[in-house]
Amino acid sequence: MKEIYRKTSIAGFISGIGMILFCILYYFIWYEGFSVNGDVLFEVGIGGLFALGAGVYFKKAYEKLTDPPVVESAWDMEAIGELNLKRVPSLLPKFVHVDHNGQPLFQIQPTKGRLRNGLLFFSLFEKGMVFPVEYDIASMDGLPIATIRIKNNVKQFLLTLKKPDGTVLGQYIQHLSKSAMKNRGTLYHADGTVWRQLEANNMAGDIDVTDEDGNRTASYRYGLFPYATLPAFQSTAHHEHVSFGAHISSDEKFAYVMIFFFWLDV
Repeated sequence: MKEIYRKTSIAGFISGIGMILFCILYYFIWYEGFSVNGDVLFEVGIGGLFALGAGVYFKKAYEKLTDPPVVESAWDMEAIGELNLKRVPSLLPKFVHVDHNGQPLFQIQPTKGRLRNGLLFFSLFEKGMVFPVEYDIASMDGLPIATIRIKNNVKQFLLTLKKPDGTVLGQYIQHLSKSAMKNRGTLYHADGTVWRQLEANNMAGDIDVTDEDGNRTASYRYGLFPYATLPAFQSTAHHEHVSFGAHISSDEKFAYVMIFFFWLDV
């Protein structure tokens, strides 16, 4: 969590300084008068001040946090009951799941070594539009855990969860015609049998997944949650909180991580 705040602070400072420099350049080259084109100067200047303020705010936040202990690569997903999803400021999509103390557990980022994944800074490509994309789930020290493959063939989204050796753990299919108003789809085992039927109440917000007996297998909450008062989370007002049912396997937990990652588009 401390590293996320540090990078957010750096991003704020860089953005703010860049906008302030643009204002100076704009004033001497293109500026004619406030009533003519001063709106650009004003808006960019205000944006720059806000960005610098955010940089200072998050700098103070990460300075308050202590350095977390190093997480061992051999942690057990089956023993984890809840996660909090945090986006890391970067050119390409990168997310970190942390525990209730803000301790990073694993990360999700585009698979390295694939040239087309370098285009994922365009939101158009993040969900497999035009070409399939792959994201790695890896421990914080880079040890691969699983791979998420997302493909959009216009009619449906196909998500595939694989082990590092390529073995398929499961697939999730969401038909575009059936999910225009709310996310819904089917999670399958590797052999093609139905694992779970999933349906969100809406396109965003609270999400609950239950099994055929009505027991909760996973849930997602956006907003304040029980750990919001802890130091690691005080600097941001809202959080993405995922919890798992105690009776599900680690493979199913990773399947929900994949699906929520796809649904939430954070």
